[in-house]
Amino acid sequence: MSEPPVEGDLQVDYVVVQPGNSLWRIARRLSGRGLDYVHIYGANQTQIRDPDLIYPGQVFEIPTEFGSAG
Repeated sequence: MSEPPVEGDLQVDYVVVQPGNSLWRIARRLSGRGLDYVHIYGANQTQIRDPDLIYPGQVFEIPTEFGSAG
């Protein structure tokens, strides 16, 4: 699992999966387009075996094209 950046590292945005989340919902919340889930999946393929199955507590890196994950 990826670790959040430490002081001096490049800033990377992360999202922690909550119950009821899907990649589609996360992408829609961050970019306004659910179809952008493919970018989140691509950035986190080492953690996601099936894009339809993500689990609460997983921490995904958000690609820079999404801007702020806040």
